[in-house]
This record gives sequence, C-alpha cells and structure tokens, in this order.
Amino acid sequence: MTKDELQTKIDGFIEEETADEKSKNTIRKYKHVATLFVNSLPDGEIQKSDIVGVKDKLLHDYKISTVNNYIVIINKFIKYAEIIDSDDDFNFLKLKKYYSKNLLKNVRVQKDDSLDDILEPNEFQRLLKKAREINRMDLYEIMKVFGYTGIRLSELQFFTVEAVTDDNVYVMNKGKGRGIILRSDLRRELLKYCKDNKIEEGCIFTSSDKKSPVNARVLSRDLKMIAGKCRGIKLGKVHPHAFRHLFAIQYLMQNGENAIAELADILGHSSLETTRIYVRTTRKMKKQNLESLSYAKRK
Repeated sequence: MTKDELQTKIDGFIEEETADEKSKNTIRKYKHVATLFVNSLPDGEIQKSDIVGVKDKLLHDYKISTVNNYIVIINKFIKYAEIIDSDDDFNFLKLKKYYSKNLLKNVRVQKDDSLDDILEPNEFQRLLKKAREINRMDLYEIMKVFGYTGIRLSELQFFTVEAVTDDNVYVMNKGKGRGIILRSDLRRELLKYCKDNKIEEGCIFTSSDKKSPVNARVLSRDLKMIAGKCRGIKLGKVHPHAFRHLFAIQYLMQNGENAIAELADILGHSSLETTRIYVRTTRKMKKQNLESLSYAKRK
C-alpha cells in the first residue's frame, strides 16, 4: 500500500469511528493521529521499516506515554486500511480479530507504582481559600465539585441548575452513563451560587459566552493562576484531572481498600485495574506511611 492510498482512507476510518459513537474529542484525536502518521511516511510503497520510522520520530517528539497512546490509534488505522483494501467489508468485530504484520509494538517502560506531584489535601484547602480571597467563586465551586465528586472535566457540563435542584446529576462519558451522588452541603452551596449569580437554568459553569461548557485550556490556566498565588504549590500539579486523583486517594484512605469496587462505580470505571491507577500514592506519602510503621507492642 502506498502513502497516497493510505491518505484516501483517513476519512473512511473517521466515519467508522464516528458511527461507533466515539466522543467528539476522541474523533478529533483519531483524525489528528491518523493524519500525523500518514504525513510522516515517505512517498511511494510503504514498508514495515517506514512505519517503524514513524514510531522513532514520535519518540523523538513526544513522551513515551503519548507515543503508546498514538500507537494504539495507528495500529487501529493500519488494520482498517488493510481490511478495506482487501475486501471493502469492514466491521469492528473483524477489526478486533484482524492481524497485521505491520502493527507497531508499544514502548515498554518499567512501571512505577508511585506518582509524583499530585495534589495533597492541605493544598486543596489552600486553593479553595485563595479562590475565595480573590472572589473567584466560579473556580471555588468548580474545585469543590471536582474534589467532592471525582468527576472528569468533560462531565462538568451535566451539572445544570435543573439536575442539582432535583438532586439528580446524570453524566455521560465514553458511551456510558452514571448518576453522581452529591453531598448535601455541596448541593446547597451550588444552589446558593446559582441564586447569587442569577443562573436560572442550564449549565452552572460555562465559558465566557455563558452558553458553551467550560473550556479545558482556559480552566487549566485559571487554576494555575490560583496556584501561583499560593506559595509552595507547584503549578504542574494543578489541573482539572488532579482533583480526580486526590478524590480517589482520599476516598480509599478514609474508607479502606475494601471500598475500591465502590470507588470504581463512583468514578465510572468498568475495570478495577483502571481505578488502581488513580490511587497510587506519591513517594512522599509512602515515606510518611513507612515512618509510622512500628513493631512495638500496642498497650
């Protein structure tokens, strides 16, 4: 197969993924990666060595975790292109079973069971305090929602006046839906925020146009702005997803390891292994736990 032939198959690949009800962000990413892959290939007939060469380029330009993520999409596109090229009859079951000698292997890295630079409870409290001090109550409430529900940023749009009023926040993500349990004090706080800001319907938290969901880039920038006003908090650890890690760690610390299945339901995970990724602690936390380890007899 040539580079030009692969180029013509990108749109069909995206159409199939769209028909499979992938989210808009996922579709955007698939198209970006497929296009990046094809544009990085040499002209003419494509060999396996050319595909491996793209992997080498990606490793030069991106982090290993990003490259591995891209490889998953590239492999999916390669299988799609070969299936279409051979019989023009595509379905996802065939894609799953299909084998190609042109597929790339993920980059193997030694697993580190510790996380660096994750938010700690005292930092969370300081961020909330600073947001109140500078009267950024929108950021204050958003951080509280993240910190006390563990939702993803993309799920914030489902926090509407109607849903919070009825105490029935139901979110959709990656084709799956789940109900969000709101603490009573958080629900009252959100309703008061709506009343104070004359938000009578629709999304509670929006972009500057008062209609679109919160923009991820803008929110990340604003959260770092708050962190920058708190001495000692690293900017790199403050972003929307950081609160999800914090929530997961705190939930298990306060409820015990036996609550991991319950936590998986709250976070919307279908696999406990996914949940375990969120509850890895930092080396600092591990050291604190080791410092408190004792073999002395308890009185």
